[in-house]
Amino acid sequence: MEESIYILFQKYLDGNASTEELKMLHDYFATENDEELVLLIQSHLNSDTDYVDLSKKKAADAIVAERWANISELTKEKKKRSWPKWATVAALLIGLLLVAMYYLNRPEPQQLQLSSIYGSDVLPGSNRATLLLADGTQIELDSSSNEIAVKDQTIVYNNGTIVSNKTISNAILKVPNGGIYRLTLSDGTKVVLNSGSSLSYPLQFSDSVRSVKLEGEGYFEVSPNKAKPFKVKSDNQTLTVLGTHFNIQSYTGETIETTLLEGKVALSLVGTNGNTILVPGQQAIKHDNKYQVRRVNAQEAIAWANNLFVFNNIPLSQIFKNLERWYDVEISYPANLSKESYLIEVPKDRKLSEILQTISDLTATNFKIEGRRITVTAK
Repeated sequence: MEESIYILFQKYLDGNASTEELKMLHDYFATENDEELVLLIQSHLNSDTDYVDLSKKKAADAIVAERWANISELTKEKKKRSWPKWATVAALLIGLLLVAMYYLNRPEPQQLQLSSIYGSDVLPGSNRATLLLADGTQIELDSSSNEIAVKDQTIVYNNGTIVSNKTISNAILKVPNGGIYRLTLSDGTKVVLNSGSSLSYPLQFSDSVRSVKLEGEGYFEVSPNKAKPFKVKSDNQTLTVLGTHFNIQSYTGETIETTLLEGKVALSLVGTNGNTILVPGQQAIKHDNKYQVRRVNAQEAIAWANNLFVFNNIPLSQIFKNLERWYDVEISYPANLSKESYLIEVPKDRKLSEILQTISDLTATNFKIEGRRITVTAK
C-alpha cells in the first residue's frame, strides 16, 4: 500500500482530512483496492474500545456484521446490479467505517457553523415534542430533557420534574419534523418516537388490555405482562404482544413496516383476513391488505433511535423523505432519481450539508440549500 494512502486514511480517522484528501481516498478505494481497505478497517476495529458504551457498541457490531455478510452477496450478484463491482464494495466499506467510527471514536462536540458549499445550512433534529392533554391543554416539552414518564397518573420528566399532574385519562405525545422524544408508559413500557410521529396513550391502562395508537414511527420495548396483552394500532393495522421489542413505521401515505427484534408478535389488518406472526429478525411489509414477510437485520430498523441513519439498498426518494422529517426541510428532486437505490450509513447528528455531501459523493447529484428548501439536480 502506498504510504500516502495510509497517511490519508489516518487523517480521515482523526477527522482532519480535507475535501480533496477525502476525494483522493475515495477514488483510490473505488478501484481494485478494496482488500487493502478491509485490512485497514479490521486493524482499526481490533483496537482497544473499553471506553465505548456497550449497548451502543452492540448495535453497531450487529450492523457491521451484516455489512460483512453483504459484501460477498454483492460481489456474487454483480451481474444483476447496475453498480460497478468495486465502487459498490468501496461504498459499502466506507459506510461500515462510518458506523464503527461513530460509536468507537466520537469527537467532542464542536460549534456548528451554518454555512456550506451548498448555500445556507440546516442543523439536525433535536429533543422536541408537544404534549396534548385530554382536557385540551397543550404543553411544549423542555428540549433540555429527552423523555417523559407516567408515574402514579402524573406526567414527569426523566429528572423527576412534574410536567402535569392534572387528573386526565388520556394524552397524546406529538413529535414534529425535526424532533425525537422518549416516553415511559405507566406499565413501564418504553417508547421512542421518530420525527413527524405521535402516540395516543392512557395514563392508566385498563384491567384487561394495554392499548395505544401510533401515527408515524416508534420503537417499543414492551414491559411483559401475560395477563394484559399490549396492542399498538396504526392506520388499519393492529399489533398484539405480551412483551417484546419491535419497531413500527407507519407514516401517512407510506408503506407500513413492522420489524421484530425480540419476542413474538401477531399482526392483523382491520376488516380483512390479513394476519401474520413475526419472530425475531423478521419484518412485515403491508401490501394491498396483505403482508410480505422477509428476514432483515433488525438493528437497522432501530438505528434511527440510536442517532444513526442506515439506508440499506433504499431508493433515493425514501432517503430524502427521512431527511425531510429529521431536518424539517422540503427536498425537490428529478423524478428519474426516485428509483435509484444506495447503501449509506451516517450519524444523524451532522449538519444537513454533511449528509448531502455523503450522498453527492455516492450519486450523480448536486444540491442547493435555500432556507428550508433543498433542490437536487443531476451532475
